[in-house]
Amino acid sequence: MIDNTEDNLNSRVEAEFISEKKTESIFGTTMARAAVVQSIYESELTKNYDSENIKNLNFYKSLNSSKKKMALSMFDYSINNKIEIDKKIMEHIKDTNIKRIPKTDLSILRMAVSELNTYIDTPIGVVVNEAVKLGNVFGSDSSKNFINGVLNSMVR
Repeated sequence: MIDNTEDNLNSRVEAEFISEKKTESIFGTTMARAAVVQSIYESELTKNYDSENIKNLNFYKSLNSSKKKMALSMFDYSINNKIEIDKKIMEHIKDTNIKRIPKTDLSILRMAVSELNTYIDTPIGVVVNEAVKLGNVFGSDSSKNFINGVLNSMVR
């Protein structure tokens, strides 16, 4: 029973998370980042923070081995350092209630902070640009501006 429920939830979350049209621009490293964002998002909804859950996502399954390693590393970092990441995010926004940030935007910000802390070879500008791109794909009309503002404030 639990397996069927989890499978149904995974299918529902993946299907409703973004439209197929918006995902046409996602490939390569961006797809690894998208897998991390979707995993963080799903973990928040289900309160299941098992790092194995990322392996069930279509974005993850489409990655080559080096991108899978990158995605797993970033996801593990985001889950294991959630409190510290959230504190860092909250230092750069005016609102003091993290629950008011849309879960999609928060997931993208957590992914970006995780990447900045785990992949120091990735230029900061690339991380910010990729997060903004994912904000455009996953978030609302205002997401990309919000994400850009928060991340630019962090990296200054």
